[in-house]
Amino acid sequence: MKCYNAYENGNMKEILGETLRPGGFSLTDKSVQFCRLEPKDAVLDLGCGMGATVGHLYLRYRIKAVGVDPSEKLIGYAKEKYGFADFVIGTGENIPFSEDSFNCVFSECTLSLMEDTDAALKEIFRVLKRGGWLVISDVYAKNPGLVKGMGGIPFNTSMRGLHDLKYLEEQLKIAGFNIMHFEDCSGLLKSLMAQVVFSYGSMGAFWNKVTDNCEDVCKFQEILKACKPGYFLMITRKGDSDYE
Repeated sequence: MKCYNAYENGNMKEILGETLRPGGFSLTDKSVQFCRLEPKDAVLDLGCGMGATVGHLYLRYRIKAVGVDPSEKLIGYAKEKYGFADFVIGTGENIPFSEDSFNCVFSECTLSLMEDTDAALKEIFRVLKRGGWLVISDVYAKNPGLVKGMGGIPFNTSMRGLHDLKYLEEQLKIAGFNIMHFEDCSGLLKSLMAQVVFSYGSMGAFWNKVTDNCEDVCKFQEILKACKPGYFLMITRKGDSDYE
């Protein structure tokens, strides 16, 4: 069965911009301030897509981040536009860097795309330095019990992997992370959905566009609506929370 990568579709970029997520850089900037990141810090953007965050971090903060993404097509766009940065093919479950490499890892609307969240968190923990930050902005389900119905739908989109927040918190703690900040940002997702409806007439029409009229769109829409998606920012830290 063909799997449609919604993020490689031009309609997705048209609505979301190069960040390919709700809110643009607003949560990125908030996280930089919260974590007190500086130009000297080594930063990884996990699931960098077209490189928007990597470019933003350098152009605004002079932070030289590295981008990792499994899509050769998106990495190609990133390298073409942000020639000053490094972009590498890789996945969250197999990050191509040695342990203790980074002060901060950004996972912006990408942890929900991972095939194995536990494995990805272990990898992130491995490549982070002691006291390093993990910034997660992502989608979640207010009715998480219904998310499993998405399992057979062949879309590569974060909406197919809506988080169960309580379970995610448990996963993070088991992996060795302490939650330092949580913020519900569902308003950003609502604004985006309103923009989609205004531009395409309906959410169904939009999903048909980004999946080349996949026959599972109606089923996906039905389950997604029942899950009641929300959006959040979570900032965590590797190891003990008591640092200078």
